[in-house]
Amino acid sequence: MPSIQFFLANTDHPMDSHHPLWQRQLPERKDSVALAADHQSRSMTYGDYFSAIADFCASNAWHPILSAMQQSLQRPITIQEILQLSVFLEKHGALYHPGRVMVTTPDQAISFVVNVAASDAGRNTLPLEMDALARLGDQRPFGWFPTLYSGVLEPTPMFLANWFDGYHEFHLTRSKKKADLSTIVWDGAQTPHLLTDQQSADLYRQASMILTACYDPLTTDQIYPWHHAAGDFVVREKGPSVDVKLITVRNYAPVPTLTTVPKNERALLDNLVAFCLHLSIGMRLDRLDGVLETVWAPETCLISVIDGFFKGLDLTSRLNGFPDTFLSLFQDYCCHQSEGQLMEMAQPLLKSLFEGKREERHIIDQHVEQHLRQIRRCIRNQTIAD
Repeated sequence: MPSIQFFLANTDHPMDSHHPLWQRQLPERKDSVALAADHQSRSMTYGDYFSAIADFCASNAWHPILSAMQQSLQRPITIQEILQLSVFLEKHGALYHPGRVMVTTPDQAISFVVNVAASDAGRNTLPLEMDALARLGDQRPFGWFPTLYSGVLEPTPMFLANWFDGYHEFHLTRSKKKADLSTIVWDGAQTPHLLTDQQSADLYRQASMILTACYDPLTTDQIYPWHHAAGDFVVREKGPSVDVKLITVRNYAPVPTLTTVPKNERALLDNLVAFCLHLSIGMRLDRLDGVLETVWAPETCLISVIDGFFKGLDLTSRLNGFPDTFLSLFQDYCCHQSEGQLMEMAQPLLKSLFEGKREERHIIDQHVEQHLRQIRRCIRNQTIAD
């Protein structure tokens, strides 16, 4: 049988029952990006956390680990090939305490993520996320989000999925090099690493494309909620460009306060306008350096956001069998909406989607009129491929 070792951030910080933290309760992150007001803890200690992961991995004759390895390696594997499991507590999120499980074989080491729900909010969300990842894995098998391997709801809810090696969280920051806010990557380096303007543009483009491509115009199923401040997206540099992944899909369903199942073409187009408005506003919200005040991304990101929106819309419209002219039809429809009409559509969205989020709503109210003018201009100038 493989041995199991526990660590905090890295191998320099091993954990076992003799560690002073073993009996201490896990911290909870209570911030504005959490999904529910109910954050009652189940008093999970560090020891409970690591023990629950170990029990899950070894359950059913190590089936969770063997199944994940077989899918990852695309070949059969036996428990005799697995030498060791190393479990790292990566972070304390608003809903989960994500851990990284590194599985070592004679040939290589492969990492997986295990998301553990300790709070009531996390316990309520985890089954929704498992269902969302399973559905989107079938409908959009493009590697944009984790592949769900297995999970349990009792006694400790958790699920196992693939780990995105080389991808890191990012946030807006203030840099001495630029007047506007820049994007900093949390890659563990001692010197803060900033993305170039081109890389930042690619980041916003890809994130917007992923969310839009997963939006179903017929059912209004969509990924929601999502938030940059929660670190939902991660990035990896690829030369002058980047690659972006979405590491959590908390739910995939209609959002009644945002859209309704369309009864006709105009309702479908109105839903898309509402989705685009919410997408563009959400893409501009973040917390400075991930933990400080809410900030508003510079206007330069909007061209990329709208470009990503249309790229995602092209894919989802093709998957739904829409005509090739659909993107141009939507562009024309948007261009015929006045700023006043867009504001009428935006206000109920802001009231429902940002209710109780005073800091975010205050920032949005400061910028929304100018934002709508900028959005109209970006949509009007968007080039639609033939």
